[in-house]
Amino acid sequence: MSDATSEVLLFQVGARVYATEVRHVRRIGNPSAAKADDRLVAGSALGDPFSPDRGIVVRCDDGTERTLVVDQVIGFRSVPRDHVRPLPPLAAHCLPSSAVVGFALLDDLPTLLVDLPTLLREQRPGSAAGPERKEPNDA
Repeated sequence: MSDATSEVLLFQVGARVYATEVRHVRRIGNPSAAKADDRLVAGSALGDPFSPDRGIVVRCDDGTERTLVVDQVIGFRSVPRDHVRPLPPLAAHCLPSSAVVGFALLDDLPTLLVDLPTLLREQRPGSAAGPERKEPNDA
């Protein structure tokens, strides 16, 4: 029997709690202490924070760091790998962001698993409203 686990970081945006793989997180910061040239993302497909007290710093694919502003960072959890599941294809098709990649069963409740580099890559520069939704071709 395997005891393989995945390490996730739990965070809150608005009224919802999300999880992300720890490997995506560089550090936790304070958005109000960020330099003016830092790339803060205060709104995303996950919603807008009520009280933007924390930021999750993520290294993006292009090597830059961007900070997702969140209400709070709840903490780290080890989750059995068999409790981490991919998003069903129909659900993935219906969501406005491809950054939601699955869910983790935490205390028997599904918590959306977010790929933070993808979420931050989807954000348009200067936009707090979230990514543009791509519509499938009708052809």
